Amino acid sequence: MDFNDVDRNYSYSGELGVELSENSTSFSVWAPCAENVELKLYDSQTGGPREVVPLKKGDDGVWRYVSPERLSGLYYTYAYTYGGVAREGLDVYAKSAGANALRGYIADFAATDPSGWDRETYVKTQSPVDAVIYELSVRDFSFDESSNIAPSARGTFAAFYDRYSRLPSGRPTCLGHLKNLGVTHVQLLPIFDFEGVDEINPRSEYNWGYNPANYNLPDGSFSREPNKPERRINELKKLVQSLHREGIGVVMDVVYNHTSRTGDSSFDIAFPQYYYRVDESGRYSNGSGCGNELASERAMVRKFIVDSVVWWAKEYRMDGFRFDLMGVLDIDTINEITRRLKEINPSVLLYGEGWTGGATMLAYERSAMRDNAAATPEVAFFNDSFRDAIKGDTFSGPALGYISGNFHFRSRIIDGLLGRPGWTGSPVQTINYCEAHDNLTLWDKLTASAGGYSESDRKKMARLAMFLVMTAQGIPFLHGGQDFLRSKKNDPNSYRSSDDVNSLKWYMLDKNGLESDYCRGLISFRKKHPGLRMRTESEVSSAFEVLASPDGTVELRLNTPTECLLILVNPVPRAKMMTLPDGEWYLHVSDITASESPMATYCEGIIVPPISGMVLIRKEN
Repeated sequence: MDFNDVDRNYSYSGELGVELSENSTSFSVWAPCAENVELKLYDSQTGGPREVVPLKKGDDGVWRYVSPERLSGLYYTYAYTYGGVAREGLDVYAKSAGANALRGYIADFAATDPSGWDRETYVKTQSPVDAVIYELSVRDFSFDESSNIAPSARGTFAAFYDRYSRLPSGRPTCLGHLKNLGVTHVQLLPIFDFEGVDEINPRSEYNWGYNPANYNLPDGSFSREPNKPERRINELKKLVQSLHREGIGVVMDVVYNHTSRTGDSSFDIAFPQYYYRVDESGRYSNGSGCGNELASERAMVRKFIVDSVVWWAKEYRMDGFRFDLMGVLDIDTINEITRRLKEINPSVLLYGEGWTGGATMLAYERSAMRDNAAATPEVAFFNDSFRDAIKGDTFSGPALGYISGNFHFRSRIIDGLLGRPGWTGSPVQTINYCEAHDNLTLWDKLTASAGGYSESDRKKMARLAMFLVMTAQGIPFLHGGQDFLRSKKNDPNSYRSSDDVNSLKWYMLDKNGLESDYCRGLISFRKKHPGLRMRTESEVSSAFEVLASPDGTVELRLNTPTECLLILVNPVPRAKMMTLPDGEWYLHVSDITASESPMATYCEGIIVPPISGMVLIRKEN
């Protein structure tokens, strides 16, 4: 079948899915090549249908039915006929479902709004570089008993409502910790409906969620009552509301590059192979590395993806989106997403992985990968070059990085601090990080690569890594628990490992509280100094000067109209004397703390402690 002809003849721009009105319910399904489509209505998640209704096909390829009743509270599926064979599946536009998404559900979304939801707004930033992102899994966030979250709420959306959970020492956990740390946005690992966890018995399995089943509805494994479709919707909205009340935005990690299944996925049942890239022999392209990839360049796939993100932004007030394997998606789709979301929320954060998971059929010049960053100027990309320069090759545990002794990475560290990763010169397009949910955590990486150093020295390395991320031009990104040296027991790929491996061990805050306090100080300092948050390449070029410094070290001067910042970096395991430019320099960031008040005054020179960073400020007239 020529899908280009399908796009030319049947592209449709109207609403699809289920729409409730006061006295009716409308159903719209795009399946232009189906021989027949039937709607099956059910009273519950089990048992036979109460009614089977044939839909009527329009010239636009959309099958429709309007019921004269308000059918909220019923379950539904569609039966699509191709080649004389009917197969039953979920509506690809389903926005609610029962447990494990066996059937779609007709929800009254107005009834799912928590109190005050009509006044809910987005978290605003003047520029993406003003954001500080903290990546979390809903499940990992509170699953460990040391979170001191109520047992019934652990691992669920509801854990985000508790502002007062604490360790016996008094240190806040969960939401209180996020507020105390000062992050501006939380990025949630996938919360849409995914496979790999039984929603009825979620503790029997573990999965990060990068295996999408249904994109437009929350996964029931994070709900306290997965059998009640409205409950999970309400609980997720309350999560967003709770974070917003603390001034923290919510970013969705979305996986529009592939689906968990093919052949029997909702998409392939609705229109076989249309939604996927396939070669002439019908084999699925595998740019995701997961067996298939969505054909985002096709008109109705692009429409679906755009409609989906718009739905999450409007209905759930999501403040941003992180795109998994964004190189599998095409540039035009990403730019249309950007245009539509900016109309809704000008402060929306948009960023992603600027690579693929394998060879893709999508033409290189059409791919939304980081090498084509100039074609998507309002979207940021993860800076893995800076990441690997900081800690060493991510995919080789023993490999050393700049912080652990490989000083050959000095030039890449300078590029990272200047917000110049090579594929863009714009700070707003670079996500600076040294740890994320996949691969070894930073602490586990240091254990593997720098195990010959003392624990004290490895803690210095971890602090220096945070220093580099927080003083670099661009958008800083932290993995949940990184600030208190999270470990996953040296598991490099824990996507379906146990909760014991993946959950945040909040009791480690007592052991590594100084590191977390240091991170909090860095965040606060960054927020108060616009010179660390420049928005354009020209600003950076005119402000920065790389000064001469001893072997392996870095000394950068950053001039602004009101102050001059001096960033000093010493990764060497011995103290270094570094020369200061003329004038009086006030120490604000040392190897152990960051302060808005000057801690000491220096002229001519300063001794920078081993494996540490410093920031000094000279006031300008």
